[in-house]
Amino acid sequence: MQLFNDNPALRAQLESQVDFMTEFAQRAYDAMRQLSDINLKLARQCTESALYTGRELLSCSDPAKFVETAMKQVPPANERMRAYHQQLLGVIAGAQQDFTRAAEAHIPEASRYARAAGGDVPDDASGAMH
Repeated sequence: MQLFNDNPALRAQLESQVDFMTEFAQRAYDAMRQLSDINLKLARQCTESALYTGRELLSCSDPAKFVETAMKQVPPANERMRAYHQQLLGVIAGAQQDFTRAAEAHIPEASRYARAAGGDVPDDASGAMH
């Protein structure tokens, strides 16, 4: 590991890459947490609705009332799915913005360090690689 200690530009470039990957991983974690939250919310809503609807349907003695009760559940189910879809698109758009911001913040710095590290490589090191 002597190479890293002797080359501050290379060390800075590697630290910059680690910082970028750390931030990127944090943004991905945040997006997955948000996705889990909205999935859990939808699952709870669907479960509650199914239990309520099941009770309502069990209390129906007339087939026409049964169908009517079942059909009343379609609009709320559609609304739940529409809301979920909007929330999902919001999470995806937010994650995309976060990833773009992280890249815009770190890539120029990493490029600068990479150019500096490339300029500090001794000439005999390139011959040793062949």
